[in-house]
Amino acid sequence: MSTGHRKPPHQSDAGVGASASLDDVKLMPGDSLHLQPMVEGNQDRLTVHIIGVMRPKSVLVTAPMIDGKLIFVREAQPFLVRTFSGLNVCAFRSRVLKAHHTPFPYLHLSYPDSIQLMRIRKAVRARVQIITAIHAEAGSKLLGAGRIVDLSVGGAKVLAGGTFVEKDQRVFLVFKVKLDEIEEIIETPATIRSIGQEDDDEGKEVTTLGIQFEKLDPHSHLVIMNLVYQYLLKEAA
Repeated sequence: MSTGHRKPPHQSDAGVGASASLDDVKLMPGDSLHLQPMVEGNQDRLTVHIIGVMRPKSVLVTAPMIDGKLIFVREAQPFLVRTFSGLNVCAFRSRVLKAHHTPFPYLHLSYPDSIQLMRIRKAVRARVQIITAIHAEAGSKLLGAGRIVDLSVGGAKVLAGGTFVEKDQRVFLVFKVKLDEIEEIIETPATIRSIGQEDDDEGKEVTTLGIQFEKLDPHSHLVIMNLVYQYLLKEAA
């Protein structure tokens, strides 16, 4: 069973795809895979987690569940599989070799002959809807609240009901994100880089804040990177 870290294949410029083998990718037990049924018009995404890799026979994953209910998949059912490793989005075709229900529900997916890698730029942003509290500094009074509408590891765009900060002001953001079923609290110093006005989806004028994060701690950086990838994988065609 392959669980060790491996050196990723050489990548060219950002955004350019490349072929590789699954053995080249740093997939580890617990990593998420997104399965899309290969049926025309079906855009469903089923999330499973890697148990292990039996090269070159199969990829063992947990069975997909939604709201705690097991989703039926048939043997030989084909899927387009997407995941990410480092700054690469990975995609490959696979099929269900065997579905087991004991000692817990899991699947054997066919080991792919090759995978496609797409390099993701570090500054790529994901469209989100996350409430954030904005403080003057850590532990201080609340200045106001807003809604993060796009997010990257470098910063965020926030919609607010009014102007309560100034350009180049240092602030402290607190917001909650959800990865699969796990909630994480992000707390980070940041700087207001721009302030503007625009209409929201309901035609109401709102204040827009362009916010640059100061250096994120390693855990927060990883959480936000995973959240951005999660949204990218859901939006991928």
